[in-house]
Amino acid sequence: MVKPCPKEMKCDVELSSYAIRDVEEYKNFCDRQKDQRPQPEEVIADIAEHLTTIHLSRCERGKRCLYEGSTPLGGFPNSWGGAAYCTSDLSIHKNGETHIWDKGFDDNGSQVWGTKAGPYEFKPAPKSNYDDMFSPLNFSAPLSLEKMESSYAIDDQ
Repeated sequence: MVKPCPKEMKCDVELSSYAIRDVEEYKNFCDRQKDQRPQPEEVIADIAEHLTTIHLSRCERGKRCLYEGSTPLGGFPNSWGGAAYCTSDLSIHKNGETHIWDKGFDDNGSQVWGTKAGPYEFKPAPKSNYDDMFSPLNFSAPLSLEKMESSYAIDDQ
């Protein structure tokens, strides 16, 4: 969920993420006909517990990002993979890239999951990928996994 930050906060945008109840129901969501996707009222019912909120602010003039932010100090409770809490840092860049650095930490503050060298970098797929993918002449050609998963390519450092 994306919404403006509350007036008392020193940020511009609040980005909250939630778990969904039945992950299988959402696999290949964008590849399905609209009438075969969960409908808006079903989606609302499928939202489960709040996972995390990141507060984003406009980047300072001269930086390559548009918005950047992170979870509040101390992160959020998280028990996945032996973690006690998790943190997220996010930046949205002028060139369309989104960088996300999610990390899980145990009770001792040791990182137990997430990348250590830097964020995941989601880069917009080249426009030609869309043209190739939807061209009537190319429907018989196999699509790459990258094109089927999303419009972003992941660069895991």
